[in-house]
This record gives sequence, structure tokens and C-alpha cells, in this order.
Amino acid sequence: MKNLKWPVIVLAFVVTLALGVGGVYLRQHQMVDEPLFQRLSEYEPVQAVDLHKDGNQQVVVVTLDYVDDFGYIHRRLNAEIVDLLGENGFRLEIRDGRDPRLETAFSAVNLALYEGEQRGNFTEMGQEVATTLADLGIAEHKIMVDNENIYLQIRQDDAYLYEIIERGNRGKEGERA
Repeated sequence: MKNLKWPVIVLAFVVTLALGVGGVYLRQHQMVDEPLFQRLSEYEPVQAVDLHKDGNQQVVVVTLDYVDDFGYIHRRLNAEIVDLLGENGFRLEIRDGRDPRLETAFSAVNLALYEGEQRGNFTEMGQEVATTLADLGIAEHKIMVDNENIYLQIRQDDAYLYEIIERGNRGKEGERA
């Protein structure tokens, strides 16, 4: 016990730890990050993909060009991520080409969208959003509703905005809160 070389033991521990951490990083990069980046980048409207961690959660940031059907592309991207990462443990963030005018327009229709989500009165919600946006001089917009989300896309000139309002359990199970 007297002849133990503590510096050698500490060095061996540090090298082993570094190799273990490096191996985990390399595995994550080759088995998850690269395939995910490649699969998402294959979609035509995808301009950029960024992957980073937020605690235990993988954050996937996708910058999209303008699309005709935002709901469809969001569901496709989400399905690709679920295929590689599973149902939980990730967050998909969409970046768009918004400008202050479109942010103001979204603020103006925000309450109507959330009221539609809560009450399920999607026709009224759509009419109120259309009227409000027309009053603001925004001619092009789309609202799509599926079992999980309400998708809003607004376009004016070269600027475009995408927003998602989650429907909670009402869409998945047909329940009302």
C-alpha cells in the first residue's frame, strides 16, 4: 500500500473518464445527430438544422422556407425525429421569416386562437382570425387543425410566420376539459 503511485492512479482515472465521455459523444454524434441532421435536411423547405441539448432534452431547431402547408411539414419533421429519438426527450422548434408586422398580426389573433383551442369552435376562430388579419392588411394566411395542434401561417410580401398552438388531450382523445 505504501508503494502506490497516486499520480499514476489519478492519471489512469482521468484518461478512462475522458475516453468514456468521448465514446458517448462520438456514439451520439454518429448514431443520432448525423442521421437526424441528414434526414431533416432532405426536406426541400428546410434551410438549416441545429441540434443542441437543454438538460436531458434534445432540442431540434429547424429553419424553414415558406411552405404551402405548414401543418403537413411539421408533422413530417416530427415523425422523422420520433423515428430516431422516440416519443419523448426532444423538443422541435421551428424558425420562420417573421418581421415585426407579422408579430403584431399574431398578437392580434392570439386570443382568438387560444379561445378556439379551449372551446373547439374552430369555424368561429377561423372567421375571427380572417377578419382581424384583413383589418391589418394581411391578405394571406392559413389555419389548419389536426388532432394535436392548431397551425397558423401568415405571409406578407417576403415575410412569413409559423405558429403552433397545442391542443392538449382534447384532440387526442376527443375529450373536453
